[in-house]
Amino acid sequence: MKATHKILAALVASVGIASSANAGALWEFATAGNSFTNNTWDFATSFRVGASDLTATGLGYYADPQTGQVHANPVALYKCDNADCTGTGTLIASAIVDNTYPITGHFRYVTIAPVTLEAGQSYQVAGVSSGDNYTWNDPGFATDPGISLIALGNQVGRWLAIGTPDFLNFGRSDIPNQDGFWGPNVFIGQPTFAPEPASLALMGLGLAGLLGARRRQRS
Repeated sequence: MKATHKILAALVASVGIASSANAGALWEFATAGNSFTNNTWDFATSFRVGASDLTATGLGYYADPQTGQVHANPVALYKCDNADCTGTGTLIASAIVDNTYPITGHFRYVTIAPVTLEAGQSYQVAGVSSGDNYTWNDPGFATDPGISLIALGNQVGRWLAIGTPDFLNFGRSDIPNQDGFWGPNVFIGQPTFAPEPASLALMGLGLAGLLGARRRQRS
């Protein structure tokens, strides 16, 4: 049993997911198994919180390791109305993930107002690929020990070819017993990500240019 705990702890540390004492992603992997796109998809993953409440502080979207880019991907977090997330969901948080924030693991995250994920409750996070690459069957895939993924027919991925995030109440990964399509993610605990200096500099230049234009107009 002790050996099993040591292996799990090492896996958690290696892929950068959260532990009971640290902030991190709800799921991560060592390397991306695939990098592919063929359309714009709404990918969704459902999960159930364990014995203790968690605090969601960020919503993220997969950043392809070949380019590191995301293209204003909308992400939405829902509270499910039943245990398997097969009915409807109530929207509790949303964000647009772009390149403002640095890559954390294989995802970029946007800070949201803290949301309590209640013990024993099921949730779903959905996000639109906007034509970006997605991945699946990723080596070293692991989830935070405080949650469990909800599978329907051994499939954890849910998807639909639409351009807006929506609550998906079916499993359609087509890849039994493998991790789902990524896609969206949730960050829990105190966030450690911050806007990149380059992004802040560009924002500063834009603001300076706007102020300069206004001064010229006044003169």
